Amino acid sequence: MRKLFLTVFGFCMLGACTQDEVMEVNRNGDEITFNVVTNSATRAADVFCNNNMPDAFYVSAKTAPESGSSKIYFNEDKVVSSDGGTTWTDEGGVRYWPEEKLDFYAHVNGGATYNFSPTGTTFTDFMVNGSVADQIDLLYAVKTGQTKISTPVTLNFRHALSQIVFKAKNTNAKLYVKIAGVKVANVKNKGTFTFPTTSTDGNIEHPESGTSAGSTTIGTQGTWKLEDGVATYEADFANVELVGDGQVKNLTDFTGGHKDNSTFGNVMLLMPQTTTAWAPETYPSPTAQSQTDSYLLVDCVIYNVSGESFDATNDLCLWGTEEDGTYTTKELAIPASFTWEQGKKYIYTLVFGDGNGGYDPEPNPDDPDPEPVLVPITYEVSVDEFVNGGELDIESGLPSTSQD
Repeated sequence: MRKLFLTVFGFCMLGACTQDEVMEVNRNGDEITFNVVTNSATRAADVFCNNNMPDAFYVSAKTAPESGSSKIYFNEDKVVSSDGGTTWTDEGGVRYWPEEKLDFYAHVNGGATYNFSPTGTTFTDFMVNGSVADQIDLLYAVKTGQTKISTPVTLNFRHALSQIVFKAKNTNAKLYVKIAGVKVANVKNKGTFTFPTTSTDGNIEHPESGTSAGSTTIGTQGTWKLEDGVATYEADFANVELVGDGQVKNLTDFTGGHKDNSTFGNVMLLMPQTTTAWAPETYPSPTAQSQTDSYLLVDCVIYNVSGESFDATNDLCLWGTEEDGTYTTKELAIPASFTWEQGKKYIYTLVFGDGNGGYDPEPNPDDPDPEPVLVPITYEVSVDEFVNGGELDIESGLPSTSQD
């Protein structure tokens, strides 16, 4: 069975930010001070990288286990910066170094889910926001075995979630496609994250262009334990048009500046996980009660192109919703399995032009077979044998002669 193809290219969550800017701060005295480094991310209001630091983070500290039984030294101090990350100040007042070594645990956007104790640090029952525009870039950092001679404490923040963006192309000159949105359906949305117990050192650099999925290794990371239950996430696009020239177009909007809250609002930040694709042959409807496998819902309209270029007046619509003679977008379902790692970005390219276009998410209940959106026109060719019209004799005869 031929299907609408998806290709995936994965790498660390990197944007147009450099990784090597470490800020120097005051080293005088015994006060605890901080340097902050983040890997890059592409996000709406929370685009955190070395060129765009968060304006605040929360940090906790406990005595290192080698000092005996760990004791909490302070819990969730808010550390702020008013100059874009050049200097950092403990909002509650200056903290001073003890004689013992300290282990530091920090977060951005952990909120009420953050839990810190002498025996462990977690984001407990963290849930990804159901609105893509309101999702957050969840960051964490660990720095262990620190003393006053190692000040400032350098915190390298890692991304706890995976980033998902979409592109599309149309390789068939006989199709015209317009896409208004994509939903990622039946993916886990809640879990508990356990911080690592070793330092999250090693700022991730930009990979080379064309780096294959999964090839970039991230250092020390925490671990997720996901809970049962799935959710669906929707990203809306500004009616991206695809003519059959094979050109890849961004569905996700990357046109604005990193600090513009209206930019990157349709970038998804979802739970790292591995899923199984919806099987249309088993569940003709992707929304069947027992169906928990993943798929995409692509909101689009598809036309046949009868001539050299698309003609909205005369060309026939193959997929869409008709009202008063005008066609608008309609969702189609595409089976898709996902493998997402924390701190990595995945670009999915929807390729129209060489498959069945996906499936009707609301198939005819009387038809047990999955219903493809596009049924390619194929041909079987035969040629009539010449039929025997009979065997006839033609006598040539002699030419007649005349006498004078």
